[in-house]
Formats: sequence, C-alpha cells, structure tokens
Amino acid sequence: MQLHLQKILLGLLAGFLSALTGLLLAYVVGVIVTAIKTREVLTTLLVAGSFLPLMLIFVLLIPTLLMSITIGLVLGVVSRFGRRLPIPIGIVVGLILGEIMLSVILPAIVSPQPDDFTSIVSNYRLSGIYGLLLGTIAALFFRWMSRGT
Repeated sequence: MQLHLQKILLGLLAGFLSALTGLLLAYVVGVIVTAIKTREVLTTLLVAGSFLPLMLIFVLLIPTLLMSITIGLVLGVVSRFGRRLPIPIGIVVGLILGEIMLSVILPAIVSPQPDDFTSIVSNYRLSGIYGLLLGTIAALFFRWMSRGT
C-alpha cells in the first residue's frame, strides 16, 4: 500500500512539473510564432512581456493544471500494472484530456471570437498536440522520478 501511495504522489508531482514545463513551452512557442508572423521586434517584445503571459495565466493555467494533475494521477495508478505502461498511457490520456478540456469545455466557458486567444487554443489540432505533449512530458518525468522505487 505504501509503494502504491508513493507512486501516486510521484505521479501528481510529475503532473505538476509537466504543467510548468507545458506552460513554459507554450510561452516560448507563442513568442516565436509572434516574431515570425509580425517580423517586428517591438511588437514581439510587447506580446512577450504583457499579452502572452496574461493570456497563459487567465486562459491556459487552470486547464493545464487540471489536465497535468489528472495525467499524473492516472500514471501513478497505472504504474502498478507495468513499468512500460506509463509512457503510452500518458500520451493517450494527455491527448484525450487535451481535446476534452481545450476543445470542448474551455469554449463552453469562454466564448471564442474569431482569431482571439481562446479560438486559437481550442483548435482541435493544437489542443490535441498540447495534451499529447503534456502527457508525454508527465510520463517522462514520472519514469525518471520512479526509477529508484
């Protein structure tokens, strides 16, 4: 029982670290895409310093934390069935949660307008890729942290 609880706690920690990594990755990609689209240094700096961090905090922080913590919890529970299962399970659960949270639930809460941040985040491809990345990162963190247990 103690080992199982330890794996669940490791999964939750891996999910939290995955959320931080995913948000940082979303920020970096957002700045790069802005720089490529606008080709202006001042606009890119303005977006990187004000708009993008605020949108990530207000729109993406809670769904990312919910998805990552859930992925980590599932990884902790599933890990008792096999050592090789966490990575494929993390990928699949991340993909499913990304689609559900960002493409279904988020647009139901915040009505997306054309070309706003919510409509970009709720795009099925982007939300699936983001969920897949969160699941993969959480699974890799989980595998790395649970090596000694």
